Amino acid sequence: MQEHSLGQRAVAETIGTALLVLVGPGSVVATLVLAGDSKPAITGADLLGISVAFGLIIAALVYTIGKVSGCHINPAVTCALALTKRFPWREVPVYVAAQVAGAVIGAFAIWAVFAHNAIDLGMGMTSFNEDSSTWAQAIFSEGIGTFMLMFAILGIVDSRSPSDLAGLVIGGVVIAIIMIVGPITGASLNPARAFGPELVSAIGGGATHWGQLIPVYVLPGLVGAGLAAAVYDLLAKPRRVKRPIHEAVTTPDTVPAAAAR
Repeated sequence: MQEHSLGQRAVAETIGTALLVLVGPGSVVATLVLAGDSKPAITGADLLGISVAFGLIIAALVYTIGKVSGCHINPAVTCALALTKRFPWREVPVYVAAQVAGAVIGAFAIWAVFAHNAIDLGMGMTSFNEDSSTWAQAIFSEGIGTFMLMFAILGIVDSRSPSDLAGLVIGGVVIAIIMIVGPITGASLNPARAFGPELVSAIGGGATHWGQLIPVYVLPGLVGAGLAAAVYDLLAKPRRVKRPIHEAVTTPDTVPAAAAR
């Protein structure tokens, strides 16, 4: 059985996360550029368009690099897989480093595409408005959103599921989650995706929300993904059926009755 090297997989994770950030948060910047001075800057239709951009790029990446690295492109996914022994812990630091590096590269690419407009318009960063939403709302939203994402991922990659639909299912669930969680927190669902635009915005002299990063966009995602993996294992593992000893050790009589006489 052939397997890609850790280096190949790390490069795939870097490229995949970079493209996710360029297209996902980049679609937020593009929407704001097109909106100009319109109020509200992002409408319900715009939110749908942004969520579809996220879903489509994730679907494409699943089919493109899934066969190479598994297409984690998310530290929460990698850690949850390791927690449930689906992925070796020794490779987690390499994957997470590749994902974070990719997110930063993707954020720089947004800056390159939109120039200083990207910085002025927030780089597609995720943050929540503390005047209209509570910290508890934001933490729960990111946690439950990542839970749903991880739960769907494990369901569709299960060997008993039709794996050829993986990209469509995972991309589709991302669209659904963003439509619900997006208005509250921006629906990061991914610590690397949250970090990359934040860092590049800081480098470019733009606004930042560092105080929200760890408590809202890192820890809840890690917990939500880990909990989803544990719950999936609890539900999806078939139970062992205990048979009475006599039934278990007795071989049915296959000799026809007429022959026996």
